[in-house]
Amino acid sequence: MITVPRRRLQDVMGRDWALGYLLLLPAIVVLVGLIAYPFLYAIFLSLQNKPIGAPGTFVGFQNFVTLWRSPIFYQVIRNTLIVMIVGVGLKFLAGLMLAVILNERIKFRALWRALLFFPWTIPIVVAGFSWRWILDDLNGVLNMVLSQLKIIDSYVIWLGDPKLAIWMVVAAVLWGGTPFYTMNFLAGLAAIPGELYEAAKIDGANSIQCFFHITLPGLSNVIIITTLLSAIWTATELQWVFVLTKGGPGHASETFPMMAYSQAIGAKALGMGAAVALSFFPLFLIIIFFLTRRMLQSQE
Repeated sequence: MITVPRRRLQDVMGRDWALGYLLLLPAIVVLVGLIAYPFLYAIFLSLQNKPIGAPGTFVGFQNFVTLWRSPIFYQVIRNTLIVMIVGVGLKFLAGLMLAVILNERIKFRALWRALLFFPWTIPIVVAGFSWRWILDDLNGVLNMVLSQLKIIDSYVIWLGDPKLAIWMVVAAVLWGGTPFYTMNFLAGLAAIPGELYEAAKIDGANSIQCFFHITLPGLSNVIIITTLLSAIWTATELQWVFVLTKGGPGHASETFPMMAYSQAIGAKALGMGAAVALSFFPLFLIIIFFLTRRMLQSQE
């Protein structure tokens, strides 16, 4: 039996290796309990026909085969990409524009900032019901205002029209998520030295040239991290779709979180619900990879 001298073990591991592992233990427990175990259990569920409250039976990859053969699955992919790409793009443009405006010395700037962050303070469920009331086809505020202004002749079914429902979800996502962008961009703008703008103006640069050559490069790290985080949150957000349309009409606004919920809770098929969630996991894995890589690069 070969024994390793204590001194040599300390040379290899370091003097405080035991303390280091002890300090890491809470983080390891959290990672295992909140990430590793649920993920592995989701894989286990996806390989079973598992109704709620009943024992499951092993079916292999049958849940995935059934899911991938369904045309609804590809419609859900399309809806998810629309909400994620269009929603994130509009939030980026609106957040950047508002941040640039509110960064200037305008009257009542503190008041405008407070009003802008107001949507961020409202729970999504409460905001969703407010949007549902605004977009109601019979008693909604939007139809009443447009009718009074003679813009429309008859009331529009905003949430019941298959061509409009997904865009109403995007509008609600834009309203609720823009303050996050504005808040981060304002913080990024505050970190850009004012001397750069003064030197550029002395050299004859106008506001547009300052924006593209100083503001955007100075915000590059903030833009990338904010956009990637928002893409994950937007694609995995359930509340807006659940409150406004519940994925209808006819799956026209159903996104992948709504589909996973409908299968797992509505249809009481936990295995199929887990298969839906895991089918979209590679997309988020790619986003998380680039987000983590960018965050580590920004810290170097």
